[in-house]
Amino acid sequence: MDKNNLNKKKFTMPDTYVIVVFMILFVALLTFIVPAGVYDSVTSETGRTMVDATTYHSVDQNPATIKSVSFAFYTGLKNNASMIFFVMLVGGYFEIALATTAIQRGLRIAISRLKGKAFIMIPVIMTFFALLGATGVLVNAVVAFIPLGMAVAQLMGLDKMAAVAFLYLGTYAGFNSSFMAASSVQIAQEMAELPLLSGMGFRVVVTCIIVVVTIIYVLRYCIKINKDPSKSVLPVEEYPFEDNLSAEVTDKFTGRDILILLLVFGGLAVYVYGCIKYGWSYDYMVACMMLTCIPAGFIGGMNVNQVAKTFVEGNKKMVYGAVLIGLASAISIVITEAQIIHTIIYYITIPLVTLPKALAAVFMFLVNLVFNFFVSSASGQAAIVMPIMVPMADILDIPRQVAVLAYQYGDGFSNCIIPTSGVLMAALGVAKVPFDKWLKFMLPLFLIWVGIGCVAVATGVLIGLQ
Repeated sequence: MDKNNLNKKKFTMPDTYVIVVFMILFVALLTFIVPAGVYDSVTSETGRTMVDATTYHSVDQNPATIKSVSFAFYTGLKNNASMIFFVMLVGGYFEIALATTAIQRGLRIAISRLKGKAFIMIPVIMTFFALLGATGVLVNAVVAFIPLGMAVAQLMGLDKMAAVAFLYLGTYAGFNSSFMAASSVQIAQEMAELPLLSGMGFRVVVTCIIVVVTIIYVLRYCIKINKDPSKSVLPVEEYPFEDNLSAEVTDKFTGRDILILLLVFGGLAVYVYGCIKYGWSYDYMVACMMLTCIPAGFIGGMNVNQVAKTFVEGNKKMVYGAVLIGLASAISIVITEAQIIHTIIYYITIPLVTLPKALAAVFMFLVNLVFNFFVSSASGQAAIVMPIMVPMADILDIPRQVAVLAYQYGDGFSNCIIPTSGVLMAALGVAKVPFDKWLKFMLPLFLIWVGIGCVAVATGVLIGLQ
């Protein structure tokens, strides 16, 4: 057979949008197979609506229809409109800052002066974003900073996989094992009727282990491909950077550049302070970026029209990833409307009562790991699983604090590998990293995380974590 015909028939991985659509159709099919069922809801003393773990019962089957699946696409986008607009706006503002070339110039000068020690920038960047993730200051918003990772990776002679790993894995290594994130740890502890931020010492240790392991994993990959580019998962020759971020950048660093960097990163610092001190949300970040990046464009010599056009170009680069945030959430919408989520939880938790305590706790963690595929929202998953896991932990004589750990690690770790995670798919979309290539890179680290999570949960049972 002709070699050209063989090449034509070679399998190519579908586009990320196609993968998400196939997943939506798959869960739509599940709604015809999995029985519908629900737990009754009750109102706690704090006024929070929770499910009663003793009230599971079957209800009339309500499988997905062509209409409900079609509507789910739009509903997912509508429900995530604030995050989608956030990503696009911040992406547009950050594009203005990049267009001044001050950031690239500063990075390149720093890299050249560090010489053989330039790779120290990787753990520094990842540690900074891990801290932002662990504190809950910057989680979903990391998508907007992927262009910064692209600039660092290109200037260091790395690939686009490294660009995503710097920021996304740095942020999520902190958030996945966070010792204080309000959207995961604190919600789960409140539902488990535990003192907020209790067990922090144990959590801090696990967070440090997860972050250090992640940094070593990413750093090892970067050093390996720097020495031998052929070992890259995404060779630059086949997957080039769309923008030559280092082009037309002189080595002369001026006072104008210093002012631009102070403005842009000063604005980010103000936002971080506001989050910690006043509980600012993402709308403040958009405002900070607008008030700093637009003036930075003018300082960099751009006129009004150039600033406007650059802002639109930044929006365009973010559209592919931003829309994926809403599209991926359509999966959860389909199975929620069909009322099969509670059924899935009910049946996969039945074996827990037959296992030893430490093993049962590990199984609770693994159950949450799998369930996160269907509900990737941290707060959404907590609302469903914690009211079930807490009484189950009491029956099995497992500390409630361990039930929180099982939920948290189960929710967090798989967000870095499942196609239903809107933030992951958006980050990959912005960098134009194929999902199959990401799996190849991420799977070993994911398995390491799971191993650490199993040990941490089992240890929590053995020491009676409170």
